[in-house]
Amino acid sequence: MMRPRTAILSLSAFLALFYPLVLWQQKSFFSSTPVMDDVTRWFWITQSLFLTVFFFAVSAGIRQKILCYAYITAASFFLALATAEIYFKLLDIHETQREYHSAGSVYVKSGYTTHLQERDGSAPDHVLGHGPNPNGIVRVAARLVRGGKVIYDALYTRDAQGRRITPDRGDKADTAILLFGCSYTMGHGLNDQETFAWRLGEMLGERFQVFNYGYDGYGAHQMLALLESGRLTRLTQRYTQVYAFYLAISVHEMRCVGIWPWNYSGPRYILENGALRYAGKLNERPALTKFFSGSQAYVRVMRAYHRHLAPYSALDTLAAIIAKSMQELDTRYHAHALTVVYPDFTHIEAILRDRGVRVLSLTGVMPDYVSEGKYDIEDDGHPNALANTRIAEALAEYIVKNTPGTEKWQ
Repeated sequence: MMRPRTAILSLSAFLALFYPLVLWQQKSFFSSTPVMDDVTRWFWITQSLFLTVFFFAVSAGIRQKILCYAYITAASFFLALATAEIYFKLLDIHETQREYHSAGSVYVKSGYTTHLQERDGSAPDHVLGHGPNPNGIVRVAARLVRGGKVIYDALYTRDAQGRRITPDRGDKADTAILLFGCSYTMGHGLNDQETFAWRLGEMLGERFQVFNYGYDGYGAHQMLALLESGRLTRLTQRYTQVYAFYLAISVHEMRCVGIWPWNYSGPRYILENGALRYAGKLNERPALTKFFSGSQAYVRVMRAYHRHLAPYSALDTLAAIIAKSMQELDTRYHAHALTVVYPDFTHIEAILRDRGVRVLSLTGVMPDYVSEGKYDIEDDGHPNALANTRIAEALAEYIVKNTPGTEKWQ
């Protein structure tokens, strides 16, 4: 019979060999688009080796009852997790400095001298969890610094309803274009005139009024909650024709089920026997789940392996939310609704089409999307001005084809 000390040493040796192999091969084992960066992957590999060495060192000096081995195992586990938490929190603090400043403050775009820090006009929202503060026109300066390097330095302007501004057509417009999505739609890291919402308005001319409902951290669940609330009914009734576009990106799969450190007070929808229903807020979950949601290590692991660790299919839930949103736009708002799929999320296209959802893939306008950094803000990951131009061109072309009497933009 194997002695406890021999068993624990054997288990340690197994972990030392198997765990790093799984992490190293996580791209082929778990996902075609790995989320873990090299720093994160190597840290977990180092953690497993550290744990193994600790097992060997302590086991070699102890010849007591098996309860001691249980204590050693538990202590090693929690020590490894504590080290991971400290590491990731320090890494995040060191690498990222995000600031928002009112346009009237002492902040100067070319400088870095202000002491005033404000949130980006955010406010609690009982339907969406959080959202822009609809208390008058707001202009803020957004600046991101990583490792002492300025990544972006932009000005955001929001209208009296909290939406990112677009060209104002006033009474000249007879067609409304509603844009839904997250920071990609809002235009994170870009000046007002660089967002695809603004450029779409410029391309189409005075007949079309664009409304940008994108916001940092949002997903399809915010879109559905907003549509079901009826808040947009009066707006859409003013126009003879309405288009609605939702920009789907890969992280929306995790956001709709709460596997993301963003907007845990947002709406929660669940699938039960194939039917989608509203189930309160994302933070109305078991206490243990909410506790781990604040863990950097937990979030990073779930981001990489959520399709295998989640208790239900996040992808199916997201597809159901999108399909219901498109149906809501069609029946309640009489809008021509379309889901626009970013090149990082192509695996959802067939699922949506099976549900009868109109889909526009952006792969055709970004055929070289895999080229590193071409369409991203450097060291940030959000779409840059070039990507936003390509998106605007694709949407404008779609609208021109589907709107009789509309001339092609210049």
